Amino acid sequence: MIRTTPSSRNIEFIGEHKNDSIVIGNYGDARLTAKGNFTLSGIIFCRRSTVEFNLAGAGRASFTGACKTLLVQGIDGNCTLDLSALTCEVVRVESGRGNSVIILGKTKRIELLNLDNEAIVKYEGKPLLVNYTLGGNSKIECWKTPAIAASA
Repeated sequence: MIRTTPSSRNIEFIGEHKNDSIVIGNYGDARLTAKGNFTLSGIIFCRRSTVEFNLAGAGRASFTGACKTLLVQGIDGNCTLDLSALTCEVVRVESGRGNSVIILGKTKRIELLNLDNEAIVKYEGKPLLVNYTLGGNSKIECWKTPAIAASA
């Protein structure tokens, strides 16, 4: 039996866009590219696949749901990637530059963070941070810690 992997899906927004109904389902890897001025939001449900983001310009992207691997190939400019309601197993940020902000939700492992200029990554909880590089005034911050159960 020969098993083939499905080809990746490419979603592109070039120029000025506003879209609040993006749905990325569990049909293989997906790549979302936004360049210009944008306001994007939607739902991601890729428990067995990788979702890749490439953002440049000025804008905001906000997604909820779950995915296995989140890859931020590049984020540059005055962009905000709000994934505070997205659950992931693995996160990789290949390149974060400019005044970009990445807000992560529940994550088991952050494998890579490459940040430069004023880029900020905010994470929730206590993920395992494996490898990171900070340049300029970039930061890695915890924005939400897990609640500790009070003992009686």
